[in-house]
Amino acid sequence: MEVRQRHLQALTEATYDVLIIGGGINGAVSAAALSGNGLKTALIEQRDFAGFTSQQSSNLAWGGIKYLETFELALVRQLCKSRNELMQHYPSSVREIRFLTTVQKGFRHHPVMLWCGAWLYWLMGNGFTRVPRLLSARRIKRDEPVIRTDGRLGGMEYSDAYLYDNDARFVFNFVRSALDHGCIATNYVASLGSHRSDHLWHTQAQDVMTGCELTIRSRVLINATGPFVDAMNGLSGESTEHRHVFSKGIHLIVDRVTPNPRVLAFFADDGRLFFVIPMGSKTCIGTTDTRVDSPLAEVTQADRDFVLTQINRRLQLEQPLGADDIIAERCGVRPLAVRGQTGGQQDFLNLSRKHAIDVNADRAHLSIFGGKLTDCLNVGEEICAIIEAFGLPLSRPRQKWYGEPDASVRADFMQRAQAIKLDDLTPVDSEGALSLRLWRRYGKQAFELLKAVEKDATQAEPILAGTAFIRGEIELMAEREMIVTLEDFLRRRSDLALVTRHGELRRMAGLMDVCTILFGADQAVQQFNDYFDTETGSGAAAIHRVSRALASSLPESHRHEPQA
Repeated sequence: MEVRQRHLQALTEATYDVLIIGGGINGAVSAAALSGNGLKTALIEQRDFAGFTSQQSSNLAWGGIKYLETFELALVRQLCKSRNELMQHYPSSVREIRFLTTVQKGFRHHPVMLWCGAWLYWLMGNGFTRVPRLLSARRIKRDEPVIRTDGRLGGMEYSDAYLYDNDARFVFNFVRSALDHGCIATNYVASLGSHRSDHLWHTQAQDVMTGCELTIRSRVLINATGPFVDAMNGLSGESTEHRHVFSKGIHLIVDRVTPNPRVLAFFADDGRLFFVIPMGSKTCIGTTDTRVDSPLAEVTQADRDFVLTQINRRLQLEQPLGADDIIAERCGVRPLAVRGQTGGQQDFLNLSRKHAIDVNADRAHLSIFGGKLTDCLNVGEEICAIIEAFGLPLSRPRQKWYGEPDASVRADFMQRAQAIKLDDLTPVDSEGALSLRLWRRYGKQAFELLKAVEKDATQAEPILAGTAFIRGEIELMAEREMIVTLEDFLRRRSDLALVTRHGELRRMAGLMDVCTILFGADQAVQQFNDYFDTETGSGAAAIHRVSRALASSLPESHRHEPQA
């Protein structure tokens, strides 16, 4: 919390080269790229970092094989290259995973055609992953007994990538990189609108936790507010070539349905793809693709019924999945970029998932539309090129602003971890060695954990029953990760709220100790109660008010009364 207070104060004490509004994936990579290349950068987010769309993804970094069917070959090529870059530069957290797709009789494509498409996909990705396989129904049943193969012609298997940790954690690591390069970043600070005078942007902002207002000055303003880009531009008087339409996607998390670490891909009855995705000891099933008018969407009973019906028709389980099997739900909107008033007349499901950046050079303003986790590095590079064209001096030659620390740094960490026998202290609930986990999640900051454990072995003691978290990393998070509410920790810095039932989470041994470390003894109980009583939690209420106000600023065609 001290870090956040320092950054709040710093926001008003300087004129920044760039202010980024929005701390999802687009804002996070923009901040990492610009600060990593020497610009004086600030970032504000009205919720927590990755607190909206970017925490609702499928946790996949994939090249978009489905876009081959709509002949978006350039997009597929770009996404494949982006996926390869992520796998190459984040080997600990972005990993290859196999996708197994089955095809039923009467489907619009024969398995052989899909297999040929997978080979084209593999070639467009420079052969970076394992080669595709054509599978008979009998082979599928042998490899994945849980799949129903009656009425199936066969299928194929190919590779893409997934995020080992949750998507919000991946986004936060870009924020952390920006902080390491001097970016001033704060969560729970909402923009109330911006105006330009004397060649500067003046952004009126509000700390939503206290209600205090502040003014931030910057030479350039970047609107990276995801599905709220149109509303935010309205507050700043910006008109753009693009606008957003919204597609709602939901996931249901259930107990693991197969022990095999692969994604099962199916075509729903309406022809759309949906997935069965490994999530640690759980399984994530989805997603839907439903047009909605508001970014403030929610899971409906129809959504649940659709996903459960589709998966039960395709998996042979001892008992069909039902509502009682749902551990947690995810719901988010994909903001899809369309030009002007077009898009509404097109086939919604065939709208391009490309991102777009609208530039107003005269007013030094950028608006980022769309975007995907897979393509995030390209967004950062494009932002740097645009800002450089504005005449702001970036590092020369341009610095590499992304990726894990060099292999030599990792080797040094592992050598030191071995010297203190860190892995001998690995909690029994950990899926991997403690050294690998700490490196993957904290990068260079993991060296601080080594020092803490070497000095005091109790820092490596498990702190949350049934999880791999140790005391030292909770203390590191309290000091460095700007955790303001308990939800920030349970939902975004970790995925505990996704893989643990709400009631079990409340009873989890050690959670109050975590609250005490994160928020101090005087705030621990209040934070605990705020999370488990979200209707009255002050933080949740404040954020809801801001969301409602921003949603009301949307164009008439996008307005929708938010659900409580």
